[in-house]
Amino acid sequence: MKNRKIYPWIVVGLLWFVALLNYMDRQMLSTMKDAMQIDIIELQSATNFGRLMAVFLWIYGLMSPMAGIIADRVSRKWLIVGSLFVWSAVTYGMGYADTFNQIYWLRALMGVSEALYIPAGLSLIADWHQEKSRSLAVGIHMTGLYAGQAIGG
Repeated sequence: MKNRKIYPWIVVGLLWFVALLNYMDRQMLSTMKDAMQIDIIELQSATNFGRLMAVFLWIYGLMSPMAGIIADRVSRKWLIVGSLFVWSAVTYGMGYADTFNQIYWLRALMGVSEALYIPAGLSLIADWHQEKSRSLAVGIHMTGLYAGQAIGG
């Protein structure tokens, strides 16, 4: 299976779907705002909704350099799998959250788990692609991020 010519592109294809999910589920909150406000009254406040959006961004941003350090020290493949598992579980849990505090802390945990993906994913692509194809591979991978953002809202 590890054909030298095709396998690096299979890696990019698989990571493309992970990137799509990474950005899609972070955007879904804004799409679901109206429905969430029915069940969680605190979200009717623009300030509280802003806090919910901000906690993810702050933690994601602060965690990103640490995620790079972690990705340099452990198996990137398993870091991506673990990150995907955690943020998927968090996304699932958000569907059952019925208080602002539950959603807030789940959103914070999502920031940590999703921050682990990009440094590990880009590094894994660099591992599998030589100079001649590396930039194209990263560019293709990036379309997964933007597609996820567009689909997620």
